[in-house]
This record gives sequence, structure tokens and C-alpha cells, in this order.
Amino acid sequence: MSEELVSRRAAARSGPGRPRGFDFDTAIERAVETFALHGYHGTSVQHLTEATGLARGSLYKAFADKRDLFMQALEHYTLQSQHRLAQALVQPGPVKEAIRGALAGYGRRCVSWRGRRGCILTTAAMEMVPQDPEIDAVIGRMFRRIQDLFAAAIIRGQANGEISCDLDERAVARFLLTVVQGLRVLGKTGPDEAAIDEVVVLAMRALD
Repeated sequence: MSEELVSRRAAARSGPGRPRGFDFDTAIERAVETFALHGYHGTSVQHLTEATGLARGSLYKAFADKRDLFMQALEHYTLQSQHRLAQALVQPGPVKEAIRGALAGYGRRCVSWRGRRGCILTTAAMEMVPQDPEIDAVIGRMFRRIQDLFAAAIIRGQANGEISCDLDERAVARFLLTVVQGLRVLGKTGPDEAAIDEVVVLAMRALD
């Protein structure tokens, strides 16, 4: 997490203008969902006040402006996603089952109501990259981290004989990242679980 973001969060959590009864984490979570649904440019201050329960004046006391709230929401989401994937990939047992479980987890989230509403990361990547260098950097770091986590799991699988050493771990990791992001986009169309399961099964064949 950048020093700038740490400073932003500290100010939002405990600044002198913080609204009474303000819950930082709840506000951020609701902002994540709102930006995922409408996109950055399509999200109005009215959308954010309705989602967070903060009046316009209170919103600007808690966050400098819409972009500040968006950056904090995006960083919050990426940190949560990285942690969830890291935890899934270090589960005890066969490495391939851990990877399958991680992909299935993405699939379950895609067919949920949240998946239908969209993903703030995917929405930002399509809407704001490469025009916005700051957003580009945040998303680039997230995608590299996802690839690193998958690559590390693949290397473990190669070391214990589960996964062929002929496979390039970075290339497979990029492929799995592409699958994950494709599932996020597919989730917007409301696929059923069977359709998602088919994608996961086919993705796992890349590790055979």
C-alpha cells in the first residue's frame, strides 16, 4: 500500500472533519459496489451519498473528492482480492486442487448478484486505462501480483510432480489471469454455474 494511500485512509478515519457515526470500511465497501456498477465516470455524487448513507457535505469531509474515494475503493478492493487469492492458493493438499479451488471461487463470485453488478477493477481497466496513469499503475500492480501468486503455485506443483516442468510458469500464470478477468466480464451477463464450471474445467487442462 502506498504512503499516499495510508495518509488518505488515516485522514478519512480520524480527521477532524470526520462525520459522526462514520464507518470507514462500510463506506468503502459500498463505494466499491457503486463504482463497479456504474463505472467511475458514470458514478455521481448522488449515487455515492445514497450508497454510503453520507450526506454530500459529510462525504466531502470524509474524502477529499470523488476521485479520492475511488482510489481508496480501488486499493481496498485490490488488497482484499490479493489476500483472498493468496489464501486460496496455499491451502493444504494438492496444488492443482488449490488452483482449481481459486478459479472456482472466482466463478462462484461471478454468478452471485455482486458478479452481475460487476468488478471495480475490470470496470476501471476498461474505462480508464491507459488514459489515466495513476489508475493504470494500480491495476498493473494488481495484475502482476495475481500472476506472481499463480506462478508461485505452479512452481510448487512442478516441484512435487503435479504439473509438467515443460510448462512456462509465467505463461500459464498470464493465461490464468486472463481466465479470471474473462470470468469477471462473463459474470455481467448472468451465466449459470454450469457454464462457469465448464470454463474452470477447460482452464485446468492447461496444467495437464
